[in-house]
Amino acid sequence: MSDLLGRLKPFVLCISLFFPAGAMAAAELNNSDAVIVLNRMSAAAKQNDFQGLFTHQHGDSTETFRIVHVGSEPVEVERRESLDGPRREYYRKGDHVSIYLPSKRAVSLDRRFSSKLFPQHLPENADSVLLNYKLKKSGMERVAGLNAQIYELEPRDVYRFPLRLWMHIDSGLILKSERLGPYSQPVELFVFSALTLGKVDRALLNPVNPLRPVVIESNQGVASAPVEPAWIIDHLPRGFRFMKSIQRTLIGKEMPVVQHLYSDGLVTVSVFLEPAVAEAREGASHQGAMHMQVRQIDGKMVTVLGEVPAETVKAFALAFQPR
Repeated sequence: MSDLLGRLKPFVLCISLFFPAGAMAAAELNNSDAVIVLNRMSAAAKQNDFQGLFTHQHGDSTETFRIVHVGSEPVEVERRESLDGPRREYYRKGDHVSIYLPSKRAVSLDRRFSSKLFPQHLPENADSVLLNYKLKKSGMERVAGLNAQIYELEPRDVYRFPLRLWMHIDSGLILKSERLGPYSQPVELFVFSALTLGKVDRALLNPVNPLRPVVIESNQGVASAPVEPAWIIDHLPRGFRFMKSIQRTLIGKEMPVVQHLYSDGLVTVSVFLEPAVAEAREGASHQGAMHMQVRQIDGKMVTVLGEVPAETVKAFALAFQPR
């Protein structure tokens, strides 16, 4: 496990900062009803005022965060901080983001990531999600003392994991989300343990650590395939859209790597391209829902990372062929 964590660390750090049943048979919603439900969840996370504590379980890691959010004013504001482990803090006002991290290393965030932190898991455009997932409605449960309706986003193919969502009946806010693995076992969990909806004390938005602003990168996807002079890219997994390509330096890497980002509307897959590394081990590995595939060919290396099944990262790795 320690070897796997070491291999994952530089890649995970560049794409993540904070990281979220009833026995009734699930009934599939028609497309129009599914759009209404998903749009309600998405809007609730932006428009409601709330404060609370939530837990994130991922692999062997469990962390607790405090969140304060104001969405009833012209400019959306939120602050979140870690309550265990190394101190981390995130503050956003509109599109401007500042953070506190123990490391002084320069940080940039993808706009898509910064707008999808729990409980804001869903994009504004529900249609893009429903191209690759079905929405099913099942039982009801209480979460943090609030009544919740359970929904499940069920993949339409083998290239993505199911996602189960507990939606607060009154506000539409996501109270709990659970990503399921290949055998329907929970592999990642976000859940509120305490939540207050309504008027928020604005003093709670004041940062408690010295923050520094971060660059928010654009994330507009394009319909065409990426242009990569050293690679032929073909037969990518269905339903994933190319978002952008950037060059960055990762921790532990001497040379910059090229990173391609792909999304299916709900999850993101990163493909890292670089010269071959003699000591790197080829093959597959995973921690929780995060899967990684490493492939070396003709003096080059492809590393694929994402919260998707092993079949998906393998298909991405095979889709990149040296010219």
